[in-house]
Parts: sequence; C-alpha cells; structure tokens
Amino acid sequence: MQLKELIYSLKPNKAILHYNVATLEQIKAGILAVKETKIPLIFGVSEGERNYLDPALVKDIIDFYKKELPIFLNADHSKSLETAKQAIDLNYDAVLFDGSELDLTENIKMTKELINYRGDKDILIEGEVGKIEGKSEIQKEVEIKKENLTKVEEAVKFVEETKVDLLAVSIGNIHGITEKEPELDFERGREIAQAIKIPLVLHGASGLSLEKIKKCIEIGFKIVHLNTEFRKIWKDKLIEELKKESVTPYKILEPVVEEIKNKIVYYQRNFI
Repeated sequence: MQLKELIYSLKPNKAILHYNVATLEQIKAGILAVKETKIPLIFGVSEGERNYLDPALVKDIIDFYKKELPIFLNADHSKSLETAKQAIDLNYDAVLFDGSELDLTENIKMTKELINYRGDKDILIEGEVGKIEGKSEIQKEVEIKKENLTKVEEAVKFVEETKVDLLAVSIGNIHGITEKEPELDFERGREIAQAIKIPLVLHGASGLSLEKIKKCIEIGFKIVHLNTEFRKIWKDKLIEELKKESVTPYKILEPVVEEIKNKIVYYQRNFI
C-alpha cells in the first residue's frame, strides 16, 4: 500500500504516528512496535538526522523491513530544494519542504518547483504555511506570536497554487517541550481543514496532552509528529542504564529500545 492510499483510507478521528529517528536503536524500537501492533508507522528524518545517518542508508534500512511491515519514510523539514530533491531521487515515501521562513510567494514558488521535480512518482509532498515556533528540545518557554499562526486564506492560496498532498500548519503547536502546555486554536485548525480539504499534519505534538492531540485528529490532522518526547525517553533511559555495572552495549541499549517501543505502541493504539 502506498502512503497516500493509507492516509485517505483512514477512518474519521484516526491518524498515523510520525516518529523521528537518528539512531539504529530508535529505528529498532519502531520496527518492534509495528511488529507488535501491525499498525502503520511513519519514520521521519530531518535534514540533520539524514546527514547523521546518511540519507541513502536509512532508506535502505527502512526498505529492508518494508518488505513485511507497513512502514514509511519521510524526509522531514527539508529547508532547501537540494535536500528535498535528494530525498525524491532516493524515492522516500514523503518529503516535507519547509518554506515557513520564506514569504508566501517564495514558499509557493519553491514548493511548486519541488512538485514539478517529483513528476509522476508516488511520493507525497508536504508543504508548510505559518511558522511553528520552538525547536526539538526541552525548553523553559516558547513565545507564540499570533501573527505567525497559519491564516486560512494563505493556506487556501498555497494549496490551490502548489497542489501539495499534505499541509503542516501552525495553530499554537510548537516544536519541543516546554514547562507549560501550549494552548491550541482548534477553531482555526477546523477552518483550515474545511477550506483546503487535504490532510493536515500536526507538528510539535510532544508536550501536548493526549486529549488535545485527539481533538486535532478529530479536526482533520491525519499525521501526528512526535519527536522531542521520544528523544527525552532515549536520553533518560540511556543515562539510567549507563549507571549500571554492565559495559556490554546491547545489554545497556536493549532497555532503551524497549522503553521507546512501549511509548510508540501507546500512541499507535490511541491514534488508530
């Protein structure tokens, strides 16, 4: 099954977990989760994560397991056309061109160029309108500027002119985890979903309550990105295991994999 087919076959109030990886242990945790649940999972690799893992190598690893499992690979937050085109050349399942730092006209222009470059390949192209604040780290606070939230009319213009398959929007969601849970503008999200009629992508779900995430899914968000939460699990559990006597890598890392896997399973079962 292609990723587009899967997304459009989702029942109302259901979504797919998008989970970022940068290490073999993180990949293994995702593979084990899918083996246990049989629920599809999107592995995400940002530009930095692709550079660390090697974009071709991570594609080969996912393809190896993809023969038997419903897993997909997304080139997350591609800030340049060069890296986005590289992911298309490698036949990733999806590519996010993140033009959120650009003005709308330039964002549309560059996203259209990527759409044309893709041609008739079965690769989903995701665009981003509005600015999602923060970074994938633990932060004390992040200022959310109202003017940076996605405007309905700009989302409509962007989708109509680019013909993207998916759209990431800003409704108060942030990258990373802060001391205070962000307040989301659900009405704005609902208006965007009704106006553009393509699946929305929720970035920055780490730090949000399950209740808020599910409300976003009800609105029309079909992919939910969680990254920082899993990074924190990875670090906290690794530190805990490193304090033990063993110097055997797999004995140290197996509990880390298990901890991450259990959290993936938790979200998979709540989203589907």
